[in-house]
Formats: sequence, C-alpha cells, structure tokens
Amino acid sequence: MGATYLRFVLFAFACFYSFGFPDPSGTVETLSRFAIPAFFTLSGYFVLCDDEQRRSRKIVRKIKRTALWFVCILIGYIIVNVVFCLIFDVSVVFSKRVIFEFIVLDQWPLPIGINMWFIQAELYAYIVIFILDKLKLLRFYKIILAVSLLFMLLTGELAGVIHFNFLGYDFINSNWLTRALPYILLGMLMRKNTEFFLKFKSWGYLVMFILGIGLSLCEIYLLNRFGALVYIGHMIGYGVMAFAACGWAIKFPWLPSSQITKFGTAYISLMYALSEPAYYVLLLALEKSNSALAYAFIGPATFLVIAVAALSILNVREYIIKKRNDRRFRYFHE
Repeated sequence: MGATYLRFVLFAFACFYSFGFPDPSGTVETLSRFAIPAFFTLSGYFVLCDDEQRRSRKIVRKIKRTALWFVCILIGYIIVNVVFCLIFDVSVVFSKRVIFEFIVLDQWPLPIGINMWFIQAELYAYIVIFILDKLKLLRFYKIILAVSLLFMLLTGELAGVIHFNFLGYDFINSNWLTRALPYILLGMLMRKNTEFFLKFKSWGYLVMFILGIGLSLCEIYLLNRFGALVYIGHMIGYGVMAFAACGWAIKFPWLPSSQITKFGTAYISLMYALSEPAYYVLLLALEKSNSALAYAFIGPATFLVIAVAALSILNVREYIIKKRNDRRFRYFHE
C-alpha cells in the first residue's frame, strides 16, 4: 500500500514538471523529474522477483498488460490528435527521421501525447528483460544495470561534456534504454536486497532524498556554469531521490486503506490516460484569460482534475458492476 500512495504522489510531481508549477524559479518543476525514475524502479521491484518461474510469468503478464494498455492509449491519443488538428488546422509531417524517433527513441510525433514515451519505454524494456531472462543472461543484471546507467549519463547529463553527437542529436532523450531499463533493473536490485532496505531507518531515506535534491541542483549548476548543460532529464541526483522514495515505500507496505489503495494501479493508469487531454482542456478554458497566476497553477490543477475524474469513473464502473451482479444474483435465485 505504501507503493500505491507513492505512485499517487509521484504522479503529482509528473504533472508538475510536465505542465508547470507556480514556482518562479522553476526549481519544483526541475526536481519533479525524479518521479519517472521512481515509477520504473517500483515496477522493477514488484515484477522482477527472485523465483525464476514466477518472475517469468510476471514479466509475460506485464508485457501483455502494458502492450494492451499501449494500444488502447495509442488509439485514444490518435483520435484526440485528429480532432485537435482539424479544429486548430494543425498539420503534422511524417518523415523517416520522425518514424525512427517514434519506433526506436520512443519520441511521440503528434502534438498531444508526449507522455506516451513512458508506457512505450516500459514495454520495450520488459521485452528486452524477457529475452535476457530466457537466454539466462538476467543473472548478470548488475553488469547490465551498470552499463545502462553509464550509457544514460554519457548520452544525457554528460553529453555536453563529452560532446556527444549521434545522427545529429546532441543528447538522447528519455527512452527504454536511457531511462526504463536501468531503473527497472535498479528495482530488481532493491528486490533482491529487500531485508537490507527494510532495516534501513526511515530518517535515512529522508536524508538521502534531501541529498539527492542538493546533488541535482549542484549538477545542473556546474554543467550550466561550464556551458555543458544540454539535457537535465538524466541527473544522478534524480536517481538518488527515486531510490530514497522507493526505499521509503518498501518500508511501509501496510498503510491505511483508502480509495487510492482500493483501485490501486487502475487508478494511476486512468490518471495517466487522462492527463494530457485534461491539460489541453484547461488550456482552452484559460484561453481568454490573461492571468499569469492562473496559468502558473495549471500543473496542480491538471493533477486535481484527473485525480477526481479518474476516481469518479472507477466508482461509477464499480457501481455498474455491482448492480449487474445483484441482478444476476436475483435472477438465479428466483
């Protein structure tokens, strides 16, 4: 249950860095980027268990569910984008490069749906993990984790330092290799050492989280100071923050039940699907407003709107199912 609450809080931070936060310095938006690594880490922790047969079943189930969810979201976002482009006369040009970016680098080509990369990256990463597991190579996960983390840093945080250049890209954006795979494997590392993390003091995770904040800001300052800041998505400090947040959640598996824990993953998934459409609806509502204050709060407002909307939809769905089951019960007992 601690993980379910954490996912809910992490989604708030995801909205803050995606859609904005009322912070003139931009510090909250910048630091909120730790949320995505934390999502991937939690996923790896719960899916990549020690028992080989059970792990294989969980990986296959995860791939099937993620693939189904990806297809559903893909169809939904295509429909939303067609409507958006028709209403606002927006044209989208597809080229070989755009297709390459979408298929290989998980970069969404349409105006609405930037967060599609997350579920696409997760799907790709678990397919790779499934192949590694079948080839008996997952036992070398620590080496794969180290190599993928190094690749993430060299193509992200340190890309400006090493003057990285690949097919004209100064850095590689977040995708299955530079974000999902390393952090999912980090979750596996935490799973295999659960006893250690359970013994770790709660205040220790808080200190680690604060140190991660300081490290992130220090990294950004130094890279900017020396003119090597090209991308802030892959800071080491974000990883430290994600690690600390997930470690804390592991220590509290039995927090009090609530509507959030009742619907669990379905709740967060539905919020994910509603997030960008809700954001653009709010933007349209604010179109005639010149209030900078209103626009500053659009990130938190988006989170509140999708949280209420998703919860309402799930409660209505549960009510309909309950009514249907009640009718069936009366029918079979009359």
